[in-house]
Amino acid sequence: MTYEIRVGGRTASVEVRKKTDGTYVVSIDGGEPRPVAASQVGRAEWVLTDDLGRRKVAVRVAGEQLTAQVDGHGVSGEIVDPREHALDGGGGAAEGLIRSPMPGAVARVLVKVGDVVHAGQVLVVVEAMKMENEFRSPIDGEVVEVGVAAGTTIEGNTMLVVVEPR
Repeated sequence: MTYEIRVGGRTASVEVRKKTDGTYVVSIDGGEPRPVAASQVGRAEWVLTDDLGRRKVAVRVAGEQLTAQVDGHGVSGEIVDPREHALDGGGGAAEGLIRSPMPGAVARVLVKVGDVVHAGQVLVVVEAMKMENEFRSPIDGEVVEVGVAAGTTIEGNTMLVVVEPR
């Protein structure tokens, strides 16, 4: 499962995969996967230990808020809903680059290169986890690139549309 975590104004993509032996592999922003042992110590609290047992991280989740103790330093952040992050202009959308943060199937492409669009206009609809997710233009402008076609399957972080300001 992939989570978007925002700490201090920076958003990172954290991928967590559970292995058959009960341990986990964690990768941050597509970096080198690292083995991690996780022990749940409360309803929403865990202690994570790296593969060499050198670093322990205590993590607590309360709703969308996340707090961690790393080497004696407190870190606070929030878990970002990837759909909300994309629709709010994350993933490059502020510059007119619209990406899908999650894998899915392209249900509809509502624009083509050369179309003039307005901020908030639906450009592409992606079906993921049995939900239709509308990706809207973050700006007024002209569509200069369409990276997907209806009926195709996409991976997370796929570029959908590029809108250039007018």
